[in-house]
Amino acid sequence: MNMKALIKISVLLVLIAIITPAHSQGPVHVMRTRNQYQFVFKVQKEMLGAHVGIQSEAGNQINSQRLMKRKMIIDFTDLPVGHYTVVVEKDGKTESFEYVRNWR
Repeated sequence: MNMKALIKISVLLVLIAIITPAHSQGPVHVMRTRNQYQFVFKVQKEMLGAHVGIQSEAGNQINSQRLMKRKMIIDFTDLPVGHYTVVVEKDGKTESFEYVRNWR
């Protein structure tokens, strides 16, 4: 096998590895943030207008609103320590994520 063929195969494998995860993601993608008290996520375009709710571990609704942009930042700084569930739902599709608020 010559060098050109080896380079082409390597580039093809890298492109496949990069493109494949982008298509396999769900409609909601959680993003990392430096601030430990923030929960950041981004949605695909079909999830715009979804209902986003935050529930405490007791099941009480803390807050809710419509998702107007593709990216949302939820700040848990003012909430007490505990476990919270972030629920994103639209047209029968529901995604839920756990967030644990710890002491500083």
